[in-house]
Amino acid sequence: MKSPFILFLTLCFFLTFLTACGPSNEIRLLAVAPPKVSTLPRPNAPSVAIVEFKDERQTFATIGERRDGSAFTTTASPTLWISHALADQLTTHGLQVSYATTMDQARRGNPDYIVWGKLNRLWLKETSATNLETKIEAQVNLANRERRIMQEPRQVAESRSAIPTSSTAQDLLRDAMVDLVEPMASKLAQIIWDKH
Repeated sequence: MKSPFILFLTLCFFLTFLTACGPSNEIRLLAVAPPKVSTLPRPNAPSVAIVEFKDERQTFATIGERRDGSAFTTTASPTLWISHALADQLTTHGLQVSYATTMDQARRGNPDYIVWGKLNRLWLKETSATNLETKIEAQVNLANRERRIMQEPRQVAESRSAIPTSSTAQDLLRDAMVDLVEPMASKLAQIIWDKH
């Protein structure tokens, strides 16, 4: 008689534990770890200014939804998060990279190239007690001093099956952002170096 009751209490405790350990509604946007070896600009490297992306998301107040209908939020700026990550990735390609908050600020520096873009979607969804999904969509533009060279949409969707703690949610968002930004930076760098 005691065994089913103890099993019931254990099950209740485990379910309570899962609920309590779920991700917090407040999500930190984790920066990408800097490279182990710093990369200096190559000799005669072109200068590139990264302008903070515009926020074109449908909602600014939230970055996702939990199973109970409550919202995932962040106090960080998603556009700053993406833009700085792209700037950091471009430096690993040996370019002279600077950062600007506006297009006018970037132009005043008279760089060889300007990169700007917009963040269309950044969404995190808790789909079950053991699964999180995220989707990030952005558009990136590249111009030299004369004209626009490239305009390209990029998107990434990822999921993670695990007990969804705050750490799991933050790591998933960071990893998805890296998977969006790394190929973006590689393509931009290739175009810039090919034209240099």
